[in-house]
Amino acid sequence: MQRCIEKTVSAEYDGSTLQHFLREGMGLTRKEISRAKFLPDGICVDGERKKVTTRVQAGRLVKVRTEREDAVSAHLEASDVALEILYEDADVLVVNKPAGISVHPSGRQTFLADTLANRLVSYLRKKGEEGVIRIVGRLDRDTSGVVLAAKNRTAAARLMRQREEGKLRKTYLALTDGIPKPERGSICKSLRPNPADKTRMQVCPSGDAQGKYAKTCYEAVKKWESENTAFVKLQLETGRTHQIRVHMQSIGCPLKGDPLYGKADSGHGITRTALHAAMLDFCQPFTGEPLHMEAALPKDIARFMADVLE
Repeated sequence: MQRCIEKTVSAEYDGSTLQHFLREGMGLTRKEISRAKFLPDGICVDGERKKVTTRVQAGRLVKVRTEREDAVSAHLEASDVALEILYEDADVLVVNKPAGISVHPSGRQTFLADTLANRLVSYLRKKGEEGVIRIVGRLDRDTSGVVLAAKNRTAAARLMRQREEGKLRKTYLALTDGIPKPERGSICKSLRPNPADKTRMQVCPSGDAQGKYAKTCYEAVKKWESENTAFVKLQLETGRTHQIRVHMQSIGCPLKGDPLYGKADSGHGITRTALHAAMLDFCQPFTGEPLHMEAALPKDIARFMADVLE
């Protein structure tokens, strides 16, 4: 949907060009400014459309409109299933994804009509909002937890920038078959697709031409020696496909229920990979306000822990 960004010129930028204020004072990229130039009332000072070469004075109100986009992911069918919304504003949506649904249709799954993206489409259409939802950071189908979506192109670009700069961080919780030793540490191992099975990833030497550097930090916050099981907190320094799953398997602690890298049947009601994106920290893409989101532990993982503790 279209987004209006506004900010009052501070004394620091008194007498500077509008272009300079847009770049430095408002944090807009050259591409964002270029797009706004071609929109009706795209760049205005105190309600009047202005060229970016205009000099601005302190106290003036600058408004910039972002590009209007196509209707909400028009190629997707709406899926009328309730969402658990953790946070929403004009630019972002944060939801708690249940295990067992894909984030969006892709590859051979383009026929899927019930993905998280489909549910977001339905939710926004009911609200009468237009725009293209862009999901920032995917979760595997089996993984539950926090998912961040941008409601407009500019918000998506800024959130992706935060991710690249390490300012957008997720914290995961998992159950492992095996107790990590040491119980706290980091795993720095490059990953590449498994040539024998393209659905799987594998650890490879750091010099491998197809390998990509990957780093996972972990901490066993609880352990059950009798069950040879740990409850592990994890953070990623990189975001590779199946990174947590492969890295934990590589140290002899595959995730419970993982059909690719561990044992699909781990007992105690765990019928999927026991991985949950529990927390998300990021900044609101326009105001810079720090935001912290938490998704409650899903029932299957919570039930396993309760059963083991009894």
